[in-house]
Amino acid sequence: MASTPSQIIAEIQELYLSDSLPWVVGYSGGKDSTASLQLIWNAIAALPEDRRRFKPVHVISTDTMVENPVIALWVQASLMKMNVAARAQGLNIQSHPLTPALENRFWVNLIGKGYPAPRPKFRWCTDRLKISASTKFIQDLSEANGEAILVLGQRKGESQARDKVIEQYKSSTRDRLSRNRDPRLSRVWVYLPVETWTSDDVWEFIMENPNPWNANNQELFDIYRGATKDAECPIVVDKSTPSCGDSRFGCYVCTMVTQDKSMAAMIVNDETKAWMQPIMDFRDRYLTLDDRHFRDFRRFNGRITLTDYDDKTKSPDRLIHGPYTQDRRVTLFRQLLNTQVIVQKTKGVPGVKNLQLLPMEEIEEIRRIWVEEKGEIEDWVPQIYKEVTGNEYPGKELDPMPLDMDDLQLLKDVTSEWAVKNLATNDIGASAERASELYKLTRNLLADSFHGLQNRKRSKKLDEVEKVLQTFSFLDENDALIFAMEHDSKNTDINIEEEYDAAMEIIFEPAEDQGSKVISIVSTNIIA
Repeated sequence: MASTPSQIIAEIQELYLSDSLPWVVGYSGGKDSTASLQLIWNAIAALPEDRRRFKPVHVISTDTMVENPVIALWVQASLMKMNVAARAQGLNIQSHPLTPALENRFWVNLIGKGYPAPRPKFRWCTDRLKISASTKFIQDLSEANGEAILVLGQRKGESQARDKVIEQYKSSTRDRLSRNRDPRLSRVWVYLPVETWTSDDVWEFIMENPNPWNANNQELFDIYRGATKDAECPIVVDKSTPSCGDSRFGCYVCTMVTQDKSMAAMIVNDETKAWMQPIMDFRDRYLTLDDRHFRDFRRFNGRITLTDYDDKTKSPDRLIHGPYTQDRRVTLFRQLLNTQVIVQKTKGVPGVKNLQLLPMEEIEEIRRIWVEEKGEIEDWVPQIYKEVTGNEYPGKELDPMPLDMDDLQLLKDVTSEWAVKNLATNDIGASAERASELYKLTRNLLADSFHGLQNRKRSKKLDEVEKVLQTFSFLDENDALIFAMEHDSKNTDINIEEEYDAAMEIIFEPAEDQGSKVISIVSTNIIA
């Protein structure tokens, strides 16, 4: 197995010329992927001129859209330089910046759909943000060419988790190449050129050898140094000396760790990075795992689920909460947009003025989900956008709704008055929750009715209405909990048709007060 730079370069040249399979190089902008790509670039550039374009090398980098902004800007600049340098040097190397599909993006799922912040038992982000885009690119390339070779900058000794991944690539049927263990990439071979190198080997190579696509490796070193506590990258004299390569970069929204240490160190060590402080403040304040009270007592599918009784803590039965409530999602949207405005006002830092934490296409998708999928016809997005940015909302017009904000406020007042009179309880909080549930029920019935008329899909209207009625068939969370406990179901979605039938008796019970008239109008409209 090659270990010195010259040996690895010779190995790369042999592999590159041995078949016509295209190469895909995973590039994150970090030191390991930089070293791997630099070795490949130098190896191909050293070939005879008529062999340098023997087959394509595709450099892919997935921007999750929530990367550390310093790293994201570095990667964007590097990818552009690669294409320019490759053309100038006559090399068949192409860079491809990848992003997740709109429906997979972090803020679309968290603020739009209400997914709670990722956690060990619900780590919904990794595949959507990091894997899906690159997997599709590699799949398409391998299917078009029969097979492909994926080059990664993984090294042994980085971590136990990465060592396990590397071990999965063993038992190769080709010398130095291993089959990818992901069944979606069964036609892809894996090559790890620097797997035996240490962190210090990597730094020595990229600092002693000029970057062939004209990026500044000293700047990369400074990024790592700034992300290291005390900004120290000492001269390594033995294995006990800490390396500058211990810094880890990733998504600034990551809740798998309690603190983004690299971002915190950058802010402390370099005053030119202080503009990221509002981003870190937003992350620390609003992306918390202690969020049960910000989440709906229903699951995403509208059903209810009981937790298991804990014999150790003797904790009582309670419902497993689902997505973030509308109030929480509105708060997150407002605060993130405000953070973006604050950051963009930073002066003297290249690229920050146009930095978008929440791109317009994601704002538009969040708005669509809220209004069309969740029935939240208050349509808060344009109003919040104008309040925070001071500018008119630049998005497209949605189909007009017959009710404006004043009408919806009147509906809220009426349902609150009706709930106080007909669903009385001594618990002030429960009374407010019952009024809120009744408001959401009537609002969503109206929303479904309006959407049905606009789309003219009358055949599905009653099914959609029934879904709304079943979703909001409980008076409040305690009512749902009692129902679930009576059915003695644990960790199983409960069929709520029985409670739905009972709720219909309450909702459509004839009465003379104003609240029941409103509900009667709704029922007449949706059935007509």
